[in-house]
Amino acid sequence: MPADPPRASSGSIRLRVILALVPCLLGLFIAAEYLTYMSTPASLARPFQDALWYQAGAERLNAGHDLYRLGPGDQPVLFVPGVTAPLLSPPPIAVIWRPIVWLPGGFAAWMIACWLAVLGTTFYLVFRTGLRGALVATLLAPAIGEQLAAGNVAAFFPGLMVLAWKLRDRELAGLAVGLMAMTKLSPASLGGWLLGSRRWRALAAAAVTVVAVLLVSVIGAGLNSFREYLDVAATTAPSTSSLSGLSGISWLSPVALVAGSLLAVGLGRWPRAAFIVAVIVSVVGTPSLYLSGLVVLLATLAPFTDRPPTGQEEHDPAAGFMAVAA
Repeated sequence: MPADPPRASSGSIRLRVILALVPCLLGLFIAAEYLTYMSTPASLARPFQDALWYQAGAERLNAGHDLYRLGPGDQPVLFVPGVTAPLLSPPPIAVIWRPIVWLPGGFAAWMIACWLAVLGTTFYLVFRTGLRGALVATLLAPAIGEQLAAGNVAAFFPGLMVLAWKLRDRELAGLAVGLMAMTKLSPASLGGWLLGSRRWRALAAAAVTVVAVLLVSVIGAGLNSFREYLDVAATTAPSTSSLSGLSGISWLSPVALVAGSLLAVGLGRWPRAAFIVAVIVSVVGTPSLYLSGLVVLLATLAPFTDRPPTGQEEHDPAAGFMAVAA
């Protein structure tokens, strides 16, 4: 009979739990600092500012008002420099929020879900990957903290990306990719990974999800909201931390997104490397990049949660390089 696989000792498990708790607790501490400052008159932003933007957008839709313009009676929102619209996200996020604003405690439920998603994914990834994960997650602790204080939909992306990797041969992986792509656009780079690695079932599911979310969003927000969103995306200045903002070249971020997605397709023979590239590109390829958005890079650890690779991936030189880079 084959020997049973070795089991981790209780000491090893305790060490992994401690390692996993370190970035989580550090992120919570940073979040508390952010929220404390946001609660003072010196801060323009309010606690959970991104969630407040979503809430206000959903309330405008529920009132039959324009999504990307403020009208009489609409809730005032914070306008950041270079932004002339009350919402920067595509219409689907406001449609998702329409029932949330009707629910008692809906806002609190969203924030609790964001915190559980970020902290739960961080803990899982570090527990599974050990020191490598602890190093990556600790370096990303400022992003984790800011994300906890913002309530952005990207809080769910690391977990959804881990889900996509673990279920990469199933339709649920495509569902996760399609949902992310319709709420933030740049995670569409993961379609390059699915295409290059020939995950046809997941790729088909992603396409169906995109079409379904698009149809529901047209019903929930109106076709004109999508036209207005295209105008907003074209006229909004890139964030100062994005490739376009840092370089002063407005087209650099979208070109990086397309080029990186194509690179992920080309790396299809090495699925781990293709996935990691797609995750990184989903971050650097957005013109609206802020510190909190870096939390998505946690998902670069997802391929290393598997057992040691066998077969073709065993000789994956690109994955070896990305393991060091991650």
